[in-house]
Amino acid sequence: MLIIGHEEVEYNPFYFIKSTQDIAVTPSNSTVVFEYSKNNLELIKHCKENDISFALICDELKDTLLANANSANYIICDKNIIKEAQKFADEYMFDAKVLLYSSNEDELLWCANEGIDGIIFENAISYEAVN
Repeated sequence: MLIIGHEEVEYNPFYFIKSTQDIAVTPSNSTVVFEYSKNNLELIKHCKENDISFALICDELKDTLLANANSANYIICDKNIIKEAQKFADEYMFDAKVLLYSSNEDELLWCANEGIDGIIFENAISYEAVN
């Protein structure tokens, strides 16, 4: 199980981006994060063409299927859809890892009991521009 952003586990931060210009100011070998939407298909294409690790935030279950089909490394969901997203990932052998977005350490055991690929705590995603 992946645990990203817990204070007792070493991790590389993820960086929330909105444009390819944002990618240019993230550290090399970073994982960038953005929302899955039709408006972000160019960002997805850029990441794939440049071998950039990326995570997609999915608010709807169908978006998790599209995120995996678009070669996301990680699919970040909230608790409302995480169980069904993980079921799809298991059934269709997603390459992407399904992560619960959380601020609650108690959800770590819940994820383990539910067979979720991992958890990403909110502090693991940097929303500030990198210089």
